[in-house]
Amino acid sequence: MIFEKSIKCGNFSLEKLVASPKNAEHLLSVINDNRDFLGKYLEWVDSYTTTERALVNIRKSRKLDKCSYFIVIDKKIAGKIGFVDVDNNMGEISYWLAKEYNGHGIITNALLTLIQIGFDKMHLNRIQLTIDIDNVQSCAVAENCGFKCEGVLRKYFLLRGIPRDMKIYSIIK
Repeated sequence: MIFEKSIKCGNFSLEKLVASPKNAEHLLSVINDNRDFLGKYLEWVDSYTTTERALVNIRKSRKLDKCSYFIVIDKKIAGKIGFVDVDNNMGEISYWLAKEYNGHGIITNALLTLIQIGFDKMHLNRIQLTIDIDNVQSCAVAENCGFKCEGVLRKYFLLRGIPRDMKIYSIIK
């Protein structure tokens, strides 16, 4: 399956970025500026310390057979959203957004776009999210997009060695 390189979503776009040193530096800069904000729930930010690491991520996301996009606002990287796990029936989406863009409906619109792709193009029957139980904003986004909380996965995820409870959300076709 081939996915579009760019999807316009109102005041932002979902982009498969060119794997360039400039884009890698920009991505690393966004992560550095949001390290404490993102790191509260996302351990992967700890490994983003070089432009080479950022470049690897851009290359992976650029593949046309991956439904993975950077959120771009005014030519600036603002976040990322994509399917991180897919089988023939189910897909799981993960996302992050820089702090300055929170509260403007960006992740909600990006998530609704990926839900549509998941159901219409990928022919999934179920899409799910796993969200840290304390990440109230992300849980609200899920619920605003029609996801239902199925329960709590106790001590499901280790965040820097500390077991964390996660809510599992799903939306069904």
